Parts: sequence; structure tokens; C-alpha cells
Amino acid sequence: MNTWSPLIGELAFDRTVRLWMENISHPTLDLYFGWITHLGSPLAFAIGGVVSMLVCIRVGKSWAGLVLNMCLVTSWVIMHTLKELIGRPRPPGEHLTYAAGFSFPSGHAMISMAFYGFIAYLLWSSLPYKGGKWGAALLGIIIISIGLSRVYLNVHYASDVLAGFLLGGLWVWLFARMYHHLERINTHRK
Repeated sequence: MNTWSPLIGELAFDRTVRLWMENISHPTLDLYFGWITHLGSPLAFAIGGVVSMLVCIRVGKSWAGLVLNMCLVTSWVIMHTLKELIGRPRPPGEHLTYAAGFSFPSGHAMISMAFYGFIAYLLWSSLPYKGGKWGAALLGIIIISIGLSRVYLNVHYASDVLAGFLLGGLWVWLFARMYHHLERINTHRK
């Protein structure tokens, strides 16, 4: 017997969110969520990881690029390990986009929170005035939209997405601490 059996089926919370998503279903939302979910794909993260590293090197923040990419890679490893360990199947019914593997936690939600969330943290804490705050807010909207897209497209339960957000948020916090530690060491060497 699977020790994670309470997570295998649809929870009451999942059912409530699924029914709400079915009620708001609309062709425009189909297009939006179909597009936005690609921002949480492995290809988007591979491109984002390379581009972010190049930008960080260009602006003299190599540590930020290195820590961001470490956050990205380790969050993927943890997500994949948890999916295999827990083995929760995807929701039944028609999936409106391709999704392979197990359902819990949502990799799109977890890695989007870890990667885009860490970028949002860097923008918020590093850029003066409102530019960094606006950039961080926009990334927050993208993160939430990616998570919602996975439930709307019926490839994840809402609890998968919530768990992904929580784990990704924990990763942002851990790597933000690491980044500050490395920045302090780097500052003392100068």
C-alpha cells in the first residue's frame, strides 16, 4: 500500500477548484492558458537560464546568475524526485495540453516559483525606484498564471499546484539566503 494514498485521489479542495475552472471555461482562456503554460516548460527554463546568466554577467552580477541557475536545476531535481516518490496520477478526463509523468507536485508551478520567483526577488531587492517592483509584480502574475493554467488545462490538481508553489517559495527563500551570503563574502574580498 502506498503511504501517500491520501494524495492519490481528488481532494475536496481540488474538486472545488476544478468545478470553478469548468464554470469559467472560455475559448479566450483556452488560448491564454495554452500559451502561458509554455512559460513553465523545460525549453523556456533552458533558454531563461542561459539568457539570465548572460545578463547577470553583463551587469556584473555573476553570483546572481550562478545562484539563479543553481536554484533552477536543484528545484527540477527535487520536483522530479518527489513525483517519482509520490506517484500521484494526473487528473482524469481530457487534458488540454500535453503532460507526461506523475502529477504531484506540479513541476510548472514549483520551478516557475523557484526560477521566476528568484528573478522577482533579485529585481525587488536590487533595482532602485519602482522598476524593480513592477518587474517583480509582473513575474508574480506570470507565476500565478502558469500555476492556474495547469489546473485549467486539466493536467494537475489544484493541490499539486499549491504544493509546487510552496516548495518553489521555500527554494527561493533558501537560495536568497545563499545569494546574500555569497554577496557578503564577495564584498569583503574587494
